[in-house]
Formats: sequence, structure tokens, C-alpha cells
Amino acid sequence: MTGDSGTDSLSRFVFEGAAVRGTRVRLARTSRTILAAHAYPASLARILAELTGAAALLAAALKFDGRLSVQLVGEGPVRLIVVECNAALALRATAQWDELQVRALPDDATLDRLAGGAEQARLAIMLDPRDSGPLYQGIVSLEAISVAATIEHYLSTSEQVASKLALVTDGGAVSGILLQRMPASGPDDDATWARAVAALQSSDRDDIVAATAGDAALAALFPGDDLRVFEPSTPRFECSCSRTRVEGALRIAGRDEIEAALRDEGRVEVVCEFCGRAYTFAADEARALFAVAPAGIPPTRH
Repeated sequence: MTGDSGTDSLSRFVFEGAAVRGTRVRLARTSRTILAAHAYPASLARILAELTGAAALLAAALKFDGRLSVQLVGEGPVRLIVVECNAALALRATAQWDELQVRALPDDATLDRLAGGAEQARLAIMLDPRDSGPLYQGIVSLEAISVAATIEHYLSTSEQVASKLALVTDGGAVSGILLQRMPASGPDDDATWARAVAALQSSDRDDIVAATAGDAALAALFPGDDLRVFEPSTPRFECSCSRTRVEGALRIAGRDEIEAALRDEGRVEVVCEFCGRAYTFAADEARALFAVAPAGIPPTRH
């Protein structure tokens, strides 16, 4: 088994002699960095952390070369949640919510309650290939009472892989363990799968946090089996925003909108919803965006 450095990590493991695999993740620095970008109410912060951990586990389990996006769209206190993770485990996330409505909810409010009910919301998991291939989107029902159960439902229906997921949050950090039966799994693996699921279900929060941070604790979580743990990867927060991208967005917004902002504020400021970084353009800088269009970008016409 590999050692543990105490940093954010994700690692895969297999149950020796059985077609059963697992993935564990611990996001402390990454999750807290994401949550620090906005003053998220407690219930929303917990759900956002859980979805961030789930996105990392999904990206690893699906072995997808591109960008995975988990999006919640609803008509309730939380209107939107977006979590993105790429193949290198670079993560970012954001949300849009009604402050008063969310703060009126209990800290343990469920995903569907935040979104306004299962009938008024949807959770979409999108896979955007790096090679510009077709975008895949799976829609997940919010009838399950937890993020973990919702992701399990997605994996069993869209990916047709029997899965068991546990997610816990503590102090802004999130820990998760995902168990799956491999496609080649057969009747001989039934006992191992049942034993592994039962062990995960009977584990408490401290057991799961410990198992995502150390190999000895992971082995103790599944005492009836021998595990082989692979070298860990390091998830991290990374935002893809840049001044160049913001300039492109301002050109798309158009000269009229820019001039309106200049009349109101004397400058144009764009704040990234994911990381909170502010991009400020003085009047001459904003107008210069429309003076000469860059190669490949036609000038804006009105």
C-alpha cells in the first residue's frame, strides 16, 4: 500500500481476486478554496462540497479525457450549481442562490430541497471530450435524498455499473469512497461485493475520513479483504478564467452594454463566479476592445 502525505489526494484500489474496485478522495484545501470564493450558507456549502467530491470521483471512475461538469438547475432557493473537473483533477465550482431563502433552511437541507423539489429541478452530468468529440449529457432524478444516492442512481442507470458511494464533509473538507463492480464481474464476486458494500454502509463519518487519508485505515474499513492501492493523484483547485477570456466575453456582450457600464461606473469590472477574481477595464481599455477586432473575431455591428 502507498503512504499518505496528508494533502488532498485521490487513489484507486481493487479487491484482490475479485472484479470489485474502489476510488477514494480527500479534498480539504481544494474544497475550502472553492467555498472561500463566496459566503455560502452552511447548507449550500455542504452540498457544494459533496458535489465537488463526487465530481472528482466520477472523473476518475469514468477515466474520461476531457471536462466533466455536474450542473444543478432548479427553481428553488438554489437556482444553479456548477462543478467542473478535468482529467487532471483540476476542480472549480460555483452556485447562484437566494440568500434569505437558503439561510432559512436547516443546515442539513437535502439537495432537492435546496433546488425547490424534484419536480422543479434537474441534475445533469456532462462529458465534454478534449478532442472536440460529441458532448454527452445524462440527466439524473433528484428523488434520492442525498448527493451520494443521486450519483449512485446515475452510475447504475446511465453507466450501468453497480455502485456504492459514501460522502462526508467536515469543516469545509469532503471525503468520499466509491465502490463499483467491474464490467467483468460475475457470480463469484457476489460475496466480495456484498461484504464491501456492507462495510461501507456500516462505517461512520470518522472511519470514512480516516480511510481517505491513510492506507491502514482503508484496510481496516474492509477487514475481510486484501486491497491493492494504486499511486495517488493530487486534485487541486484551478480556475480557467483569464483576461483574454474576459475580453472575448465583453466583445460578445457588445459595445452598447460596455458603454452603459462606463456611463454608470466609469469603468468595466467583471468578477469570475468561480474564483472571485476581478478583471477591471478602464474606459480606454474597454473601448479599445472594439477598435480593431483580433484575427478570427469579426467586429461587433449594431
